[in-house]
Amino acid sequence: MTKLNTSETKTAFATRVGLTKGRISQLVAEGLPVRSDGQIDVALGLAWIEDNLDPSRRNKGGTVAPARSGITLAEAKRMHEIVKVQRAKLAFEREQGQLIETVAATRTVFARARAERDAHMAWVQRTAPLLAAEVGADPRATFAALDRMMREHLEYLADMPLGSFGDGA
Repeated sequence: MTKLNTSETKTAFATRVGLTKGRISQLVAEGLPVRSDGQIDVALGLAWIEDNLDPSRRNKGGTVAPARSGITLAEAKRMHEIVKVQRAKLAFEREQGQLIETVAATRTVFARARAERDAHMAWVQRTAPLLAAEVGADPRATFAALDRMMREHLEYLADMPLGSFGDGA
């Protein structure tokens, strides 16, 4: 069993019983026994609180009661510092040009994909007459076949998952 100090300051006693120092001063005015040096006899004070203070009103507002869980002030400060460091790192990387906005990246990727699609379709228009002349085929039929095959290929590429482009497609 924990040994009690014989007397404590109002602040220490407030911490012990889970009340504020101001509330302890109010209780002194209501009869909480105080020694002539201004300190509170712990045993007498605890007994007085037990006899005179409603149990549902105890542990309201003082220092954190031992049963209470959560993060400590030190932990909150540590987490705050970590966030500040992460923000500073992101700001530095953005300043160095190592980071870009998501909207800008998306816009650039779609513009590049659109340009590649258009380049593939233009290739079909340039190549179909040359291929038809080389093999002696009808230029319109050659163009129609190449155009259909290129569109099928582009649809296939559009439906592929992003991570699978390295497999030789």
